[in-house]
Amino acid sequence: MPMDRVVGWGNKANTDKARRFAQKASLQYCRLEDGFVGYAGHPSHDKQRLSLIVDSVGIYYDATQPSGLEALCLNSDLLSDNDYQQRAQYLIQRITTMGISKYNHSRTAVPDWLLQASETCGVVLVVDQTFGDMSVSGGLADAQSFQHMLASALADYPNHRIVIKTHPDVLLGKKQGYFSTDALQNPRVVLLTDDCNIADLMTAVAAVYCVTSQLGFEALLYGKPVHCFGMPFYAGWGLTSDALRCPRRTTELHLTQLVTAALIVYPRYVHPENGRRCEIEEIVDWLQLQLEPMSGEPVDVCYAWGFSLWKRAFIPVFLGRMAVRVEFINNENVLRQKLKAAHSARSALLLWGAGHQDLLHRLSGLAHHQHTAVWRIEDGFVRSVGLGADLRRPSCLVVDKGGLYYQPDEKSDLIGLLNHSQLSAAQLSRGLELQRMLQALAVTKYNVGDRAPGHQAAILAAYRHQAQERPLLLVPGQYEQDLSIACSRGSIKTNDGLLEQVRRDFPEAFIIYKEHPDLYSGVRPGALGETRALAVADAYVTDLDMHHLLEECDRVCTMTSLSGFEALVRGKPVTVYGSPFYAGWGLTDDRLDFPQRNARLSSAGLMYVCLVQYCRYVNWDTRMLTSAERVIQQLATERAELSGRDRQLKSSWLARQLRKAKYLFDALLG
Repeated sequence: MPMDRVVGWGNKANTDKARRFAQKASLQYCRLEDGFVGYAGHPSHDKQRLSLIVDSVGIYYDATQPSGLEALCLNSDLLSDNDYQQRAQYLIQRITTMGISKYNHSRTAVPDWLLQASETCGVVLVVDQTFGDMSVSGGLADAQSFQHMLASALADYPNHRIVIKTHPDVLLGKKQGYFSTDALQNPRVVLLTDDCNIADLMTAVAAVYCVTSQLGFEALLYGKPVHCFGMPFYAGWGLTSDALRCPRRTTELHLTQLVTAALIVYPRYVHPENGRRCEIEEIVDWLQLQLEPMSGEPVDVCYAWGFSLWKRAFIPVFLGRMAVRVEFINNENVLRQKLKAAHSARSALLLWGAGHQDLLHRLSGLAHHQHTAVWRIEDGFVRSVGLGADLRRPSCLVVDKGGLYYQPDEKSDLIGLLNHSQLSAAQLSRGLELQRMLQALAVTKYNVGDRAPGHQAAILAAYRHQAQERPLLLVPGQYEQDLSIACSRGSIKTNDGLLEQVRRDFPEAFIIYKEHPDLYSGVRPGALGETRALAVADAYVTDLDMHHLLEECDRVCTMTSLSGFEALVRGKPVTVYGSPFYAGWGLTDDRLDFPQRNARLSSAGLMYVCLVQYCRYVNWDTRMLTSAERVIQQLATERAELSGRDRQLKSSWLARQLRKAKYLFDALLG
């Protein structure tokens, strides 16, 4: 039978009545607290808690009595488990590489003066805390402990710069700290008011002094000497230099044992995307998506040029922490003024697609002088259920700091990643699983078409019967004004020309021409049409599902269509007459040479680089960045739930406007 319990938040005074009630009723009392990896942002504006501590013994920050964490630290059999030790080592590496902390809001770079002091005289970090923090009194300390700590740091490191780090809540103006301006009377003492990146800060300091701050625990993960002037949960185990002692803490721990107790076993984790219990490794994986600015340092401001209102509703979410601020601009004079004013800031100019060459030419001198980066953003490879031209919000985009994946003569990030990929066994395994997942769930870029299995099967069986022993070749039509065709090195630039060349190269094949969904739906002009297609092809199809066509065909022939990539997902031979990103790696039958693409890839390697390293995904339920796997599953689920009317490729004008309004409303609320 489940046992009734009484719960309260930590040791706050407002829980006294609850504790007395539990004692009187002979019920177990549990204290709740945030875990040590708590939020993707700061709880002042991020209410999504990632972990929670439920302690029926005491609470970790109260050293006046035992706690559940303390009991775990004394359990040598549990902490010596080999699996736990390996997990702890892995977590230390991941956390310190990514700079994960309790709060994971955007932080600033370490100031130059601190870096210079680190190189010249060395830096010791003294950690302030919020005044009245219960962990201070619970940690057997008081206001005098902070003064003692500062005096000890000055004495222990007579030649170092002593830097006092204020608490993030003090920086936000919410609370006060323990140190006043009197502490700055000593010329060696400096106040650090910047909320700096934890990993970079730890690299710059020689030692950390704290009373009970969690930053002391994090400093241990970075291998820093830690001096404690209170009794926090991580003190008293032989890992820190302690001014106090706790007689209950009778054993010495290895760091991996402390990490096992404090990060793996003690807290409970809930995945923010599904609300289910999970392990800390899943939280770390999810945080990595939120925290990484893709490559390089985030810019201070990203100027997004020429974006429509409906795109403005989703662009900032995809950029994540690549930019501290995103500013949309549609006026070129305003853009010029902004670029001139941004001379002291790191900035980027964001453009949709590979166009805007005239704009870049006009701005070239200005942008170059101000060192403004140019970023390109474009639809990704598993985009949505429905067409972007029909205002279907994307779940997958790419942001490229070099060119774009369909620009073979530009130094796109994707081509660089593919050329220099050195993937681990785990990464290749994930690429293979993604390939299997796409095939099993029948997910493509747009996920449109007639999905009635019987209807699909009957048409494809008829084509196979007509073909008899001839191979089935699929030729996917493209929008001829598409930039991937304009940028292609191939001489074939039209659907007519592609069909004719395929017929010459494969005279005995049964050729199926599939019109592009943007064209047969009428969203864009330029459909080849049945009459013209059947002058060369054996069959003409429109709304047949691409997945089923790819499964049934024996080969795909294309200029630059993403259908070639989707055919590789399904293990089909692909003949390429243009220069798409997936050609030139030894996986396709290429009719052009690609001397710059010198790597030879497996399909699993191609999938991993393209789908994991290059694309960016958003879960619109949370409006947060997410994984390729989750978006693939979401698209499959969304497609299965749509009614026949909702699966139409081209919505009514009213439906599109309502959808646009909904996205804008979501953006305002988000």
